[in-house]
Amino acid sequence: MRKSYIWVYDITNLYIEGQVDNCLVNIAPFTTKTECANFLKTTRNTITSYLDSGKIFNNKLIFSSIELSKEELLKLSIPNTVWEVITGELLGDGHISCDPINKPLINGRLEFTFAATILHYVNYLKFNVLASICTTSNPTPWPKTDKGQQPSQYWFSTKRLPALTTIHSLWYKEIEGKYIKVLPDNIESLLTPIGLAHWIMGDGYFTNGSTKICTDNFTKEEVLILMDILVKKFAIKATINKRTNPDGTIKWRINISKLSMDKLISIVQSYVIPEMLYKLGLKKSDYDKQRSLPR
Repeated sequence: MRKSYIWVYDITNLYIEGQVDNCLVNIAPFTTKTECANFLKTTRNTITSYLDSGKIFNNKLIFSSIELSKEELLKLSIPNTVWEVITGELLGDGHISCDPINKPLINGRLEFTFAATILHYVNYLKFNVLASICTTSNPTPWPKTDKGQQPSQYWFSTKRLPALTTIHSLWYKEIEGKYIKVLPDNIESLLTPIGLAHWIMGDGYFTNGSTKICTDNFTKEEVLILMDILVKKFAIKATINKRTNPDGTIKWRINISKLSMDKLISIVQSYVIPEMLYKLGLKKSDYDKQRSLPR
């Protein structure tokens, strides 16, 4: 009679690095559910519930009655394209909801809020480029439509994942009890043409012949770093614009040089959905000139 085993994989590193060789939990495979439950300090019922279910226990463990191949494990990883999109969205208004100090057992998730006028972009994010880390539920309108009002915003989040907890420490610093978004030290290597396109689609606008990018979340020094990266990595020149809010706070934004607009368009147009081409000063009809969008 063939002996049954319980294979347990920790996919935490898999999300970040795509590594499969070190995913198998120490001393696995287990010969019984009791042995497995005792080692993981959980219950037999939990093992039964998660075994071969495709569900992830504690946002990190996969239970299988058969040994999974490298190909099967890699299907659980986050594709590089998704990471590039996440970088662009976090440079904008994208937010990682995570509290590693007060709630260390709860993994982070990405949260997005966009104006209702760009619902097409919200749906593109949730159901296309970020589909692998999102549920299939519809974005949440605000105010809720059951109150008889037209929504002015839509919100959605990703699943809670250990990888998002990990990158939270790159993008946020705890200051006086609050997590403040900062530029990662490796932002130059993180920012790619896909990320740049999503940064513009999320927080760019076109006026007076050039694209501007809202960088209100960052300090002047951080905005200057981003401008330096645009020049060094993409040969895109820009100037910094000072903006004084009604409450007196000063914010800084990036103004792409008119002389660099053709360069910017050549780099990002392929990754911009037709409904957002206006942020580059283009028309929907220019969509025919694009290559395939990432899916």
